[in-house]
Amino acid sequence: MLEVGNAQAPICIRLATSFAGKIASELGAKVVKLEPFSGDPVRQLPPILPSGPKADRSALFKFLNAGKTMLSMPSDAAEARRALETLLDARVDGVLFEEDDQLRTFLAECPLAQVEVVGWPAGMATGARLSEFTALALGGLLDMIGDPDRKPLRLGGHQASYSAGLSVFTALMALLAERDAGRHPPPARVSLIETVMWVNWKAIAGIDDVGKPPSRQGDQSEFQVVRCLDGWIAVVFSVTEFEKLRNLVNSPDLHQQKFATREGRLKHIRELYQRLEPWFATRTRAEVYDEAQRRGVPLGPVCSPADLANDPQNLARGFIVPLRDASIKGARVPRLPVLWNSHI
Repeated sequence: MLEVGNAQAPICIRLATSFAGKIASELGAKVVKLEPFSGDPVRQLPPILPSGPKADRSALFKFLNAGKTMLSMPSDAAEARRALETLLDARVDGVLFEEDDQLRTFLAECPLAQVEVVGWPAGMATGARLSEFTALALGGLLDMIGDPDRKPLRLGGHQASYSAGLSVFTALMALLAERDAGRHPPPARVSLIETVMWVNWKAIAGIDDVGKPPSRQGDQSEFQVVRCLDGWIAVVFSVTEFEKLRNLVNSPDLHQQKFATREGRLKHIRELYQRLEPWFATRTRAEVYDEAQRRGVPLGPVCSPADLANDPQNLARGFIVPLRDASIKGARVPRLPVLWNSHI
């Protein structure tokens, strides 16, 4: 599989393409990554490793590209095109590329599974240069979490790009399945903004339900994050689980009639949390989690990367594995969450 980078593509699209290639590589595909002559800009992104060549110290780049064969494209456009033609003469099943009109035209006659990764939805006027932050805003996710009276919070990590990368990989697999069935589907096109809108599907459901999408509710939210002795706990429960939560906290105040129904709890949500918070404040995350598990309440601790690396569940599943890069010793990363035959 070829992963063709475009020097003009924004970082958020490059991350999506790289993540799709990473999934394919980790599932056994041979992935050749063609970097622009200027190099992949992700090589300059933090976190930066303490040693090694300057262009090879980005831990993010290592995470996304370990296991791939890396080639640099010639600076001359004609030479770059000839180099690509040479690669396509070899056995290539699929091509991932980043919003490139010329390359799209060039590949039009190639009988390959092709996925183009773009920022904007088809037919939508292209705005300013896209970033992951603006994609999250345009897709509505920045209006889901946080306090309505404060600026929107940027979500951690690269959720928009990685979600789009998963969409790209899924599209690639669908195209290959069609090819194996003797059909020749047209190339696929994955938009970063459309992917974010899909992730934020509750906005559409909210419009259908109450005529407007859900937005940041702050301390009026039904599900909130509360402080405990050593961090924070996400309090999430369904309508049928409130009784279990009430028994967990064991406060007589929670038996008041105004908390008996979901409508009543939403109407008095701040009062409800004022009665819940003292119980959490005197316990550690582990104590809360263990007791909630025992009672069947799906509360979740807010974890740091170190917490996740040492989590008993992740350790038992072998989820944190050494990075497939011989130039780095001791680095560990999450593997794909799916295993085939317990190996790949």
